[in-house]
Amino acid sequence: MLTKIKSAIEKYAMIKKGETVCCALSGGADSTALLIALNTLSGELDFSLTAVHINHLLRGDESFRDEDFCRELCKGLEIPLTVFQKDAAAFSHSLGMSVETGAREMRYKTFGELPADKICTAHNSNDNAETLIFRIARGTGLKGLTGIPPVRGKVIRPLLFCSREEILNFLADSKQDFVTDSTNFSDDYARNKIRHGIIPSMTDICGGFPNNTSKLILSLTEDEDFLSNAAAEKKNSDLRGLHPALKKRAVIIHLKEQGIEVNSQYIEIIEEILERDGKADFGKLTAYAKNGILTFYPNKSEEDIVPQIINEEGEYPFTSDKIVIISKVNGEKMNKGQIINKNSTTDLLDYDKIKGSIVLRNRLRADRIKLAGREHTKELRKLLQEKLPECERKYSAVLADETGLIWSEHFGIAERVKPDENSGNLLKIEIKNKQNN
Repeated sequence: MLTKIKSAIEKYAMIKKGETVCCALSGGADSTALLIALNTLSGELDFSLTAVHINHLLRGDESFRDEDFCRELCKGLEIPLTVFQKDAAAFSHSLGMSVETGAREMRYKTFGELPADKICTAHNSNDNAETLIFRIARGTGLKGLTGIPPVRGKVIRPLLFCSREEILNFLADSKQDFVTDSTNFSDDYARNKIRHGIIPSMTDICGGFPNNTSKLILSLTEDEDFLSNAAAEKKNSDLRGLHPALKKRAVIIHLKEQGIEVNSQYIEIIEEILERDGKADFGKLTAYAKNGILTFYPNKSEEDIVPQIINEEGEYPFTSDKIVIISKVNGEKMNKGQIINKNSTTDLLDYDKIKGSIVLRNRLRADRIKLAGREHTKELRKLLQEKLPECERKYSAVLADETGLIWSEHFGIAERVKPDENSGNLLKIEIKNKQNN
């Protein structure tokens, strides 16, 4: 078992030298074996070991029996232990969750607050098999079939490729006792029904069932990683022609990036608007699809854009979530070739070519601009129609002098204020969005 644990740590880069690793210790067989194994490997792998025990206050005297066991175990091994007593039932009720789900949420919330580089939990291959069966029963996709990940953030699971039988044999060989949660014998919980009924039946059919399940999960994980990476590469392109497996994953990536709940209903809504170039309201955000490309914009209450005279450098609030930053740059100290290049002048213009006062405002219907490097003058209205959904066009910033537009937020500077070899004073324009800077 030690060899498997060490192999998992190395394969998934779970622990770096010098890190502090905290073992989540319940006192049960799995976590007790994990603590002893980590204590054995800590010198060889050069990490510091601590432990944490959370008393959920759910089983009366038995809960305090487990706490006392963990204190004595860590004292004997000279491993620093932190103990929390938390009312899991009250916490779960406050969130409207089952006690089983709420207790898990509470544990991981507590783990995230611990001063440790890594948190070790004692999930093993039997747990992974139980998770797989539970998700199949509930209905899941390929992602759900990848089971419990070996690493998620600072949480690591070195026991994940060891079976419960191997764990019990390890404890017997070590002559180490442990405590047993009496609720483990009850079939009131779905996982216990799987543990006591389905897993033994599957093991009778194939003796290596838990470990074989781990192999299956590893294979499915590789497939899921490949598909997800391929979807990430395509997510900003035309999604309509993608294979359904890639399209759905690309939509999921978009939803996650926008902080929108991922569920089958929302995925179907996005797939529908992709096919018809439509839009869908998601509360604070609206999703827009055009030519198969998906974009999201915040839903703003109607804001009046008040024109502002730009007299000096500074930050000029434009809308509730957008700031235009104006600064002057000495062009003589910059590389002239870089300045003149049309791809580098979208936010730098020749200050001395500006006619009269500068005004920051939103676009007007009659606005026209000949962009730097372009041959023809274009109506800004038409340019914005090609670039932005209708709800965002009003909030697109422009700068104008007494002759007309000199800069547009989404398209850059006008040809007539483009810097040249003789430019000395430059004006730099930047946009800061309060949501993503």
